Formats: sequence, structure tokens, C-alpha cells
Amino acid sequence: MHRAQKIWFDFTNPPHVNFFLPLIKHFQREGYNVDLTAREFVETVKLLQRNDLSFRVFGKHGGRKRLSKVWSLVSRELKLLSNVKDFDFSFCSNYEAPVASWFKGKTSLVFDDNDISPNWLYAKFAKYVVSPSAIDKEAMFRMGINKDQLITYDGFKEDIYIADYIPDSEFLRKIPFSEFVTVRPENIKASYVPPGRKSIVPQLIKLLLQKGLNVLYLPRYESDREYIEASDQIFIPDGPLNGLDVSYYSIAVLTGAGTFSREAAVMGTPAVSFFAGDQFLGVDKKMFKDNWVHYSRDPKDIVSFVLNSKKKNINQTKSKEVQKELFEMLSMIMNKI
Repeated sequence: MHRAQKIWFDFTNPPHVNFFLPLIKHFQREGYNVDLTAREFVETVKLLQRNDLSFRVFGKHGGRKRLSKVWSLVSRELKLLSNVKDFDFSFCSNYEAPVASWFKGKTSLVFDDNDISPNWLYAKFAKYVVSPSAIDKEAMFRMGINKDQLITYDGFKEDIYIADYIPDSEFLRKIPFSEFVTVRPENIKASYVPPGRKSIVPQLIKLLLQKGLNVLYLPRYESDREYIEASDQIFIPDGPLNGLDVSYYSIAVLTGAGTFSREAAVMGTPAVSFFAGDQFLGVDKKMFKDNWVHYSRDPKDIVSFVLNSKKKNINQTKSKEVQKELFEMLSMIMNKI
């Protein structure tokens, strides 16, 4: 009887919090128990705390060095194996939970819209891989995921949580502007960025200010603050803000991060990706092709796009349909096991 069953959710990156929150609420309403664990990495823990979720923290990000990454992965795996017990299913978007689930003989579902990362690391351990239909299926198959494992839904992962989004009417009290453009730097430190590639943020912000636009600046690392100079037109918040509120209230979102640009696009806010890598996810290619997101690393082109774009009213109808499809699909899978 499913009412006695437990789902283990494992969070290793900030976007996982928004994505899994509606799944947690849905399956709790269905009578499932939940167990939440997290990795200490940028805003992941703070976002879980802000949502008043009860969770345990195991391990932290290993940094850029390969040996440190491997050690961090292995040590966290051992902690999960020792401390996570008595669950029936694991839901995650990482490598560690599927391995732990496999060793314990439990069913693991990996939610993944990344067809570039080395997904072969979890391919042999996950029972199912749940992805948007825009994912590059052939790329997933080449990494060892088989056709029986891969389950797709018609939409984007951002639809799943935007379906339940309610704007915070007090949000603008946190920002000293009534109108603003949001800028989130690219992750120049990431391994997927070619050596020597520079950030476009300094020139981009300079041009935005010249056009009289206010900027909500969201640095990824402390070093990202070096890209800007003090200005009354720039605001940097003291702590993490709700990314959906940021997208909802911004006149445009300009970001080097894929998730942030897709969130803005689904919400009807003009979105620009200036991602610094050379390979793009299938979901991002779909967004570019269908003109949901404008891709450019030319600051002048980006500013021109912002000045000539109009914000649309948010329409959550499609997102609610996508969410409903996913919930029904997951229930059917879990009831069969």
C-alpha cells in the first residue's frame, strides 16, 4: 500500500529546490512520507531553509580540482549509504542517490534535462530517467541510458514549478527600483568554459547604465563583484532572492545560466542567455529555435534586444498541464513497482 511508502529526495544544486518542491507537496498529499537530504553548495541549503523544509546535510562540493571532486563524491556516497535508510524510491538530479539506491535495492528516478554532462555515471544505477521531450535522446542513449529507462514529458522542467507560482506582492520592497533588468554572470570558472574566455558582464552593465536602465545584479561568486563599479543604478542583494519573483518583476533577465533564462521565458519575461560554453543543452536549443530565449554574447546586441522587447503577462495554463502530465506519469510508474 503506497501510503506506507517513503520517497527520498536528494538536493545537490539550487535549481533542485524549486523543481522538487511541488513533487514533495504532491506526494505528501497522496500519503507518501518523504526524507530530504542536501549537499552544501552555493544557495542550496539556504533555499531549503527558506522553504521551511526539514532536511539533513551530507557533504559539500569538491571544487574545480578533479581529485577533490572525486573525493567529495566518494565521501558523500559513503555518508548517504550509512545514513539514508528505510525508503522505497529516490528522486534526484545527481549521481550519488542512484548509486546508494542501487546498493540498497531501491528504485531510483533521476530527473535530468542535461544531455551533455557525463550521465553514464548514473545510467547503470537509475531505474528511470525522467526528461523533457526536447532533450537529445540519441545523446542520452550514447551515454548508456536505454530506451526503456528514458521517460519524457511534453514541456520544460521549469513548467513543473512555475505551475504553482504565486508572486510575492512584497518583493519590490526588497529592491530599490520599480523597474529593473536582472543580470546574472556566466560561470567563467566552470570546466565547460574554454580557457581564456572572458566575461561580457563589465561591458554589458556599462551599456545598460548608459541607456538609463537599473540593474539587479546577482553575482555567482564573490569575485563576480569585480565586474562592476559602484553606482546608484546597481543593486546587489545581501542574500538569495526567490528566482521566480526576480523573473516575474524584471523587465528582462540577462544570464549566463540556462535555468534562469528558461524560467524567465516560461513566465513571459524577455530572456537572454549569454552562456559561456560552446555546447548547448537540447532544451536550450529548443528555446533558441522557438524564440523563447535570445542567445548572444554581444553586449550591444543584448541591450538592443532588451530595449525592443515587451514583457508578456504570465500564463500558467501550459505549465499546469505539463505538471499534471508528470504527476500522473510518476504515479503510474510507482504503482507498477
